[in-house]
Amino acid sequence: MAETAPNAPGTLARTRRAILDAAFSVFAEDRAASLGDVAKAAEVGRSTLHRYFPDRAALVLALFEDCAESTHRTLRDAALDHGPPAEAFRRLIVALFDLGPRVNFLFNEPQLTSAEWEGPHWERANLPAAQLYMRGRAAGFFAAETDMEWFFRTLWYMLGAGWEAVEEGSLPRHEAIAAVTRTLEGGLLSHGPRDDAR
Repeated sequence: MAETAPNAPGTLARTRRAILDAAFSVFAEDRAASLGDVAKAAEVGRSTLHRYFPDRAALVLALFEDCAESTHRTLRDAALDHGPPAEAFRRLIVALFDLGPRVNFLFNEPQLTSAEWEGPHWERANLPAAQLYMRGRAAGFFAAETDMEWFFRTLWYMLGAGWEAVEEGSLPRHEAIAAVTRTLEGGLLSHGPRDDAR
């Protein structure tokens, strides 16, 4: 496969980036879209696309790895290890919301198996959120009966509901984020005494 590294200089890296961005948009609209559709959206020839990604499987795997890297950067920049868990949790929701369409497409991609989702790329991406969960549990912020798997499952499902509401036009972005936050805080948090200094 004639791929370049994501941070490689020059035309090759720009072309690869254009293909990935186009693929996210195209597949989010139509999961059955062809590589020709992706090439057209990226404004490259089909043969050019195949030099980077020989088939759909290679492209989807690259999309997954790119999304994991974006998630890692986003959560790192959200500084989830700073401030009370209550504040960090709200930053987590806002930070992840704009990754929505990319992650939502991949969650529903049958080619990606549990091996990818449980592998080092996704584990590294979610490490800051996992550390926030552990910190919040220790502070009594998250409910004791909520384990980490359910924390992440609920978080991503609710974000997915918010993304869909925005895409369907039933809620503007800020209201969708507020609705997701209310729902998660109502279901994941401890409702007993805690010292999170809201």
